Amino acid sequence: MANLNEKEKRDFIIHVKKTIEDESAALIAAGFDPVDRISQLGTESDTSVDAEVAQQKAQAAALKATKVSNEALKVAYDDASSLVNLVEGLLGKDNELVHKLRQFRNN
Repeated sequence: MANLNEKEKRDFIIHVKKTIEDESAALIAAGFDPVDRISQLGTESDTSVDAEVAQQKAQAAALKATKVSNEALKVAYDDASSLVNLVEGLLGKDNELVHKLRQFRNN
């Protein structure tokens, strides 16, 4: 069972719970009342589904945050590059400050 993916594990839980519910009379006749275990399994299954939904929402939020971060970084980087170009236009390519600023990009 260790090689099952998440969907397969969720399906397994649902099938076990349903089958135990359907066969509870036979289990009770054999001396085992599965009501508490069925309830527990239902709660655990619901918790895992809720956690999966929360995980998917978190992943979507992380993707959105990454996109926003990358866009903000691009704006700031482009602005810094423009500033270097402005300083180069004002002082010339051979100016020491321009060389220093251009080296930051190479590090």
